[in-house]
Amino acid sequence: MLKILILLAFCAPVPARAAEDQPLKAMSDELARSMARLKMDELAGPYYIAYYLVDSTNAYLAASFGAVISTSANAARNLAADVRIGGPNFDNTGYAGDDYQSYRPFYASVPEEENYDALRFSLWSLTDQAYKGALETYSRKKAYLEKKNLKEVYDDLSAEKPEIMIEERPGPETFDFRKWREAVKKLSAVFKKYPRIRNSDVALNYASRTSRFVNSEGSRYRIYRQKVSLNLSAAAQTGEGLKVNDSREFNWRTLKAVPDFEALAAETDKFAGELSCLAASSTAELYLGPVLFDDQAAAEFFNQLLVENLSFVKAPWADNDEYRKYYVDSGAFPDKLNMRVTAPFLTIYDDPLQTEFAGVDLIGSYNADTEGVKPGKLELVKNGKLAGFYMSRAPVKQFKTSNGHGRGHINEFPSARPGNVFIMSEKTATKAGLKKKMLDMAGELGLDYAVTVRRMAREDSKRPEELLSRPALVYKVYVHDGSEELMNGTEFTGVSFRALRDIVLTSDDHYVYNFYQSGPLYYSRGYVPAAIITPSILVQEMELQKTEQKPDRQPYLPHPYFGK
Repeated sequence: MLKILILLAFCAPVPARAAEDQPLKAMSDELARSMARLKMDELAGPYYIAYYLVDSTNAYLAASFGAVISTSANAARNLAADVRIGGPNFDNTGYAGDDYQSYRPFYASVPEEENYDALRFSLWSLTDQAYKGALETYSRKKAYLEKKNLKEVYDDLSAEKPEIMIEERPGPETFDFRKWREAVKKLSAVFKKYPRIRNSDVALNYASRTSRFVNSEGSRYRIYRQKVSLNLSAAAQTGEGLKVNDSREFNWRTLKAVPDFEALAAETDKFAGELSCLAASSTAELYLGPVLFDDQAAAEFFNQLLVENLSFVKAPWADNDEYRKYYVDSGAFPDKLNMRVTAPFLTIYDDPLQTEFAGVDLIGSYNADTEGVKPGKLELVKNGKLAGFYMSRAPVKQFKTSNGHGRGHINEFPSARPGNVFIMSEKTATKAGLKKKMLDMAGELGLDYAVTVRRMAREDSKRPEELLSRPALVYKVYVHDGSEELMNGTEFTGVSFRALRDIVLTSDDHYVYNFYQSGPLYYSRGYVPAAIITPSILVQEMELQKTEQKPDRQPYLPHPYFGK
């Protein structure tokens, strides 16, 4: 039944090009009516309204140890309404008060059928809720402003040129549920070759989405997107009883971009082998010296230390500022404009309009952000100095207009987020040259080995007080012969933003890291597709220590499959 549902959803006939888009018409008609007539008693009516509608068809398949453990297929239509009262200089947005759990847009599930009247009803109902909520929030926000006696208050909505972008629907693409069910099942069986691995999972997510947007300024868009993600996760235990785990995520823009089964099986086998070796490795010890971040690790290094801190630049007001740091992420770099933030030989920019790099699709590409603003090439760092940062339509001290990076999931307010980040270097060497430089630096310090990090945990796994997540794959690289040895139980300590300025050399090649960046809000955290294109990097000095995690007892009985 599930398979039938998803095949029907993905193979639906393409409507004639001349046919009017009924959802867009319903959204436009209800918006016009609300702007003209929505008003409660003697209270103000809205000065701005926007609707965001997302149609999605989704498939999920998960397997473990050669058996399918979960499958689902569904179609959904979700609607969000942004209703603002006051004016662009001060309105009801950007105020969380004391209820972080409720700080999110007004959104709801609505009928999936192409029924104009049913959608008009849903739009009317949600608009009414959003308008009443806006009146209440505006009153509370105004009282907060008077109570706090704030001197620096910036506008709430920037002035932007209206844009219209209506994409033609692409041809149908069939998601073969049965085929992928078998593929995921077979991939999960790869872990049967590795007795050290205690548990493992393989999961595939597929989504086909149509996003529609209209606002009272005349902007509108209809955009079609797909997403495909393969997630590998596994856990093991070292001889000392320390639990180690790792995960890998592969993301593609379309089904056509997914490699064949043999390539996926090879990546799964490589992942399982690395974790098995990690479980058999020696435990880390205190280290202070040069560190080489390779490929994915370099991308997460830049994501967590730089990109995150150029994002989420305008945090909401809150009644208790002490609590805000636990529930809201906020970029730390806006006040560093024109100051040095990285090594002087680095230049970094973001370009959502670039769709591929060296033949690899970039999932951070888009032609309009969530707020309907067109992006362009954005200079972030020039010769090591901060030249700009991401902006949504929420003005800040330094910039008053959007640069097309107001992005968000339907259950969160759009905020300043990345697209495709390009790290360019004027000081490069081959991978072999980069390794030699690291070993030379370690030798000058009298160290027996240097450290290479090849994979780091995702940014959303780190604790609030941490700047960098834990390194998942860490290697000792011995000075005398360049040989490598895995070590487990490693954590960074004493990390500061200085690490960005302490980069001494980069590789002359680039790695494409397609990932999903988590949003700034703890209770309504959505994810947006992004890409970081980066060389491997050598940092002059970083400190690593043995994890504070305590070892656990080994299972009393062996794994039933391996202990037959």
